[in-house]
Amino acid sequence: MTELPPVIGDYLCRRALANRRPAYLRLDHDGIIRDGGGDLAFHALSPLAVGRPVSTVLDYMEGLLPLDAHTCHLGCLQPQADLCIDVHIIPEHKTHWILLLDTREEERQRRAMQQKANELALVRESQARALSFKPSATGPDWPHVNFAPRGDRREVAVLAADLRTAVEAEAAASPVDLIRQLAALQRRMIAGLHADAGLVHSQAGTTLVALFGLLPAQGGPSEQALAAAFNLQRRLGGAEGAGVSSGGLTPPALVVTTGTALVALESVSTAVHLLALGPPLQAASQLLPTALPGRILTDANTFDAAGPLQAHFEPFAADQETPARTRYHDLRITRP
Repeated sequence: MTELPPVIGDYLCRRALANRRPAYLRLDHDGIIRDGGGDLAFHALSPLAVGRPVSTVLDYMEGLLPLDAHTCHLGCLQPQADLCIDVHIIPEHKTHWILLLDTREEERQRRAMQQKANELALVRESQARALSFKPSATGPDWPHVNFAPRGDRREVAVLAADLRTAVEAEAAASPVDLIRQLAALQRRMIAGLHADAGLVHSQAGTTLVALFGLLPAQGGPSEQALAAAFNLQRRLGGAEGAGVSSGGLTPPALVVTTGTALVALESVSTAVHLLALGPPLQAASQLLPTALPGRILTDANTFDAAGPLQAHFEPFAADQETPARTRYHDLRITRP
């Protein structure tokens, strides 16, 4: 660790402990309280029970002592309904130190952020369902999907999934059973796409197409679509080889492309349709026949915007004997 001048170390210590109500206990090797200090009253430790096992005072310490040379951190414990603390256990020779810090403010911030995340997820889900060919009595009125009256040009990522290999693999099954299996798998895929901020654009036969970048979500369209593709692989059983999904069908082939597209909402009677047209959809249609089941294929635009996910991809090679799970094609969409 970098050595700091004492004045800087003291400053950092004061900043770290400000409003944290620190208290400490010193224990012997057997976990008996020998002394303590700090804001013991705040942590309901005053008067200090010197000579008693710490587990009789702090029940969450039961079974934790003695420690070896490593420290132990217990985060955001709630020993009481109105208290949230961090507990640090620090061994030193035959002594143990316990540091208690108030984390109520951090817990309030965490809960507020979680609430915002939950609200955002609900907004995404409700709007995704509304836009994915679901009936609506009021027409296209969603404040988080703002399109000009005649549509907009938007940077979007397209995730196309093809279950054609599932149909080929299950050709011997009865048509009724096959259709039911495909419908169940497509429902699972659509639910997963909605959860990952995708909007279903089209669904025909064994092909499903979703758009990313239209709903509020973290990351750019390419990152959102790739994350959704990896999540689909995990949910549906894609692996290094062409695995079998939990529904008994071969996992879908997945393609992700990125570019500028024309997007618009169209209200027909009580149904709302998401319309899209442009190079990324054409590129997805072009690459999908070359994609293999259980694997992800992207274009160069998506790969360029993949950030840390680039490490998971290998260049596309049509003559590979053992294709990689994730590949990128040198197909590049010309941006306007």
